[in-house]
Amino acid sequence: MSLVISQNFVLTDATPEFPVTLDHPVIGWHNIVTPTNISATFADPDHPASNVANPATHLEWRSIGDGGQYLTVTVDTVDALDYVGIAGHNFGSEQIPVSIQDSLGNTLLGDVLLPDDSPALFRFTAQSFSQIKLYMQAPAGVLPRVAVMYVGKLLVLERKIYVGHTPLTQARRVNVQSGRSESGKFLGRIVLGAWRETVIPLSLLSPEWYRDHGGDEFLAVAAETPFFFGWRPQSYPYEIGYCWTIEDPMPVPTGPSNRIAFDLKVSGIV
Repeated sequence: MSLVISQNFVLTDATPEFPVTLDHPVIGWHNIVTPTNISATFADPDHPASNVANPATHLEWRSIGDGGQYLTVTVDTVDALDYVGIAGHNFGSEQIPVSIQDSLGNTLLGDVLLPDDSPALFRFTAQSFSQIKLYMQAPAGVLPRVAVMYVGKLLVLERKIYVGHTPLTQARRVNVQSGRSESGKFLGRIVLGAWRETVIPLSLLSPEWYRDHGGDEFLAVAAETPFFFGWRPQSYPYEIGYCWTIEDPMPVPTGPSNRIAFDLKVSGIV
């Protein structure tokens, strides 16, 4: 649940029409990682690097070696890229420093020690690459693993979120069965399931932004594919979720401004 920003980061999404800051919500849905363009220095044959191209978190890439090693994505587009997202890793619990590098070994964002194993976003200045590399420095005897890895261009929302939103990290939902005696005494509870679920309220989105900056394209992809989300990345960099929609959002122009509003109901992991 971390968002790590390069010290050399330059915000390239800001325009006179849509000025943004580092606290504008970000969505990591655009992803160029495929089973054929990802490779690893070491890989368990039963848990290959291609698994990280699958958005399901029950599949993993697992290394069979410690020390310095890479997950490398070969890029076949000239489009600018500005983030790497990971979920289902063990970098925090196993104290594995990581960095993001380009094809020449230049460090885009370096030597990060994540606080836990929650989803993480690494953000750097948007530019074209021939390769993006996730470099891991595993301590002796420690084998890195990653379930999901995204590389792409972040969608930076036009408006900040101020009210009406429970961060996914705090949005706990629990299905429990409570026991009572015949006289009404409490006998304990059994947790049948637990998950995170929240609503992302989006409003005052201009029709131009929604159409020109990929709002509709995001919703089309999100109908089937999870995404990374940070609601106030600068103020709350540890409140990052890997989530998926659980209802169909319906963008509606609202009067009198004709700006677009809709609620994005999501579930996810943190």
